[in-house]
Amino acid sequence: MAHEQILTEVRGRVGILTMNRPDRLNAMTRLMDQELRTQIAEWNEDDSIGAIVWTGAGRGFCSGADISGFEARVHGVAPDERPAPPEQTWIDMIKSAKPVVAAINGASIGEGLTRTLTCDVRVAAESARLSFRFLRVGVTPEVASTHYAVYLIGLGRTLELMLTGEIIMAAEAYRIGLVNHVYPDDEMLDKAVELATNIADNPTWNLGQVKRLVHQDYLEHDIDKVLADESVIFRESQGREAHREALEAFRENRPPKFH
Repeated sequence: MAHEQILTEVRGRVGILTMNRPDRLNAMTRLMDQELRTQIAEWNEDDSIGAIVWTGAGRGFCSGADISGFEARVHGVAPDERPAPPEQTWIDMIKSAKPVVAAINGASIGEGLTRTLTCDVRVAAESARLSFRFLRVGVTPEVASTHYAVYLIGLGRTLELMLTGEIIMAAEAYRIGLVNHVYPDDEMLDKAVELATNIADNPTWNLGQVKRLVHQDYLEHDIDKVLADESVIFRESQGREAHREALEAFRENRPPKFH
């Protein structure tokens, strides 16, 4: 499928999504959002794709929402409504998608940061700069970031970064747990694809169930319910072909072939 504002590539079992407005530091538009959603949905139905890497073209990951839309609203001008707003939230879409690795290159500001928080893994280039910069432009955080950030980096750090709008470098983001890994700029995308490949090699059904269980139960305080949820899926997994293949591979001293 041809897109206007994103690029796509496939390496093995990994699909790579690249936001492609480098002259605007990949500022998010409604069209870009739709194209990302459309491609993720397509890969969700493609058995040859096991995981997704999401990155940006040029020297920025995403500088946030395209500010021209904000300016139009402030001046009472109807913003470009093409295409229509999505029915499903970004959070619900990522939660139900195949595993997504956010590969953060350069600026990751505002919406360009909050959209990564629900991704399964975040990696950053050494030169990446990250910020919840909403107050600096007179708005407030969104994309459920006031929820996810607390669970990733804690209440105190979340409040400090959101209340100040401070820009932090990748090394600090790694230190506080906002990103999982930091790599040299020229290695970051390859490292992200390598990580996504390791994920994609696992059984597709099992990957989806892990995501579902984690998102369903990480706020659950009733441990008996969590154990019950896990037991149902564990028993079901024992009856699936992937489990049989893993056992045969173990006995034959070879890597399992899940795909």
